[in-house]
Amino acid sequence: MNPLAMLMPTHRASVSAFVLGLAALATIDALRLAFGTAPIPGFIPLFVIWWVCFSLFANRRRHAGRDTGLALLPILLAILAKGVGAIVGIGLRSFEAMMTFAEEQGVDTADQMALNEAMMDPGFQPAFQAWLEADEARLLEMLSAGAWPSFIGFWVVAGVFGLWFATLQRNGSANA
Repeated sequence: MNPLAMLMPTHRASVSAFVLGLAALATIDALRLAFGTAPIPGFIPLFVIWWVCFSLFANRRRHAGRDTGLALLPILLAILAKGVGAIVGIGLRSFEAMMTFAEEQGVDTADQMALNEAMMDPGFQPAFQAWLEADEARLLEMLSAGAWPSFIGFWVVAGVFGLWFATLQRNGSANA
């Protein structure tokens, strides 16, 4: 496998190089989530992963003799799926935290009417937000609940496009 096929979108990626590159990238992304990237702050690791993923898709299309413009579509849709996954994960954890807060306030969460009444109280949401902000560990735990669902969303979409791009056959068209 040509390592430049992973880093620069100006090379060719055979089917095996493409599939191995995506598998290696997904593994690195999982390790990033599991262990963090302490020396490298913020979104830099994500941008690197997205760039390498784009390079692989572009190089696979180039190897198949196709235009590389469509290589951006899998990345954009995978990033969108990553955002949706994060929202779902955080939303579910937020709902769990809201139920815990309601129970601590003496609301019987098994009684749907009592729960609805408590949530309709104008002071419920500001009190819930203050409760979350009072415990930074609880807030960070809630926000980190979106990490793995976003990972799954990104790699499911990238994998589906990966299957499609891996089946591309060479045609006689000019390289892009």
